[in-house]
Amino acid sequence: MKRSAFTLLELLVVAAIVALLSALVAGGVAHGKMAAQRVACMNNLKQWGYATHLYADEQEDILPRESAVDGINTWEMANIPVNRDVWYNALAETLGVTTMARYSQTPSSQHEFYSRGNTFHCPAARFSPVAATYPNFSLAINSKLMFDYEKGPPGAVDGSESRSLRLCEIQVPEKTALFLDGGVPGEAMICPFQAAYTGQPKAYASQFPGRHKNAGNILFVAGHVMTLPGKEVVDMNPDSVYRGGAIYPPTKVIWRHDPTLVP
Repeated sequence: MKRSAFTLLELLVVAAIVALLSALVAGGVAHGKMAAQRVACMNNLKQWGYATHLYADEQEDILPRESAVDGINTWEMANIPVNRDVWYNALAETLGVTTMARYSQTPSSQHEFYSRGNTFHCPAARFSPVAATYPNFSLAINSKLMFDYEKGPPGAVDGSESRSLRLCEIQVPEKTALFLDGGVPGEAMICPFQAAYTGQPKAYASQFPGRHKNAGNILFVAGHVMTLPGKEVVDMNPDSVYRGGAIYPPTKVIWRHDPTLVP
């Protein structure tokens, strides 16, 4: 006997199957996008690592400055000639990409700083309106590696240490962070004990976000990049004196040139 139409039950079953398949496809696309963003982020970090080693080769093994000042780095600061040796200018010039000094010049070029595919950024980062008021960096240099240039006059910091760090002084390059994913304002913190994310050009564990499925990317001095879960980078023990900062003694990641020093 010829069947005239689907029953209501059959239609509901078909609709449920279509909805399930759509959800699976959408989930697969989202997962693929996140994986692609993580890999693109890793590639950008490798570019900055490559530039760092090229720069050091030309500068008697000395690393570039980490920032213009210890607080908020403004658009205006990026364009001051004295800050040409800050990494966001010096390494960008070495790579042959637009420097922060150029990005800072007009509102239009400042907006371009956040354009898709910019080497300065992790493609998974999302910026809040604060990003218009000062440059927000979603990739940052390790703030604990170098001596604080901005805190002391040229020469020695305390009469015994040079204010410039050389690559050869880094004792364990394969485990020492050079660049990393840096948290930006408005981004969810991976640990409640971390400091509020500021998007500065220098960062360490206290600013390490979990934008890659509760993990983040770190470029090591030796040149490789690893995606590490937040719990392997940030001290999440509420009873620890280092909570919200780096795990010490270090296990997966070393932040200072000498691993025995507290970050």
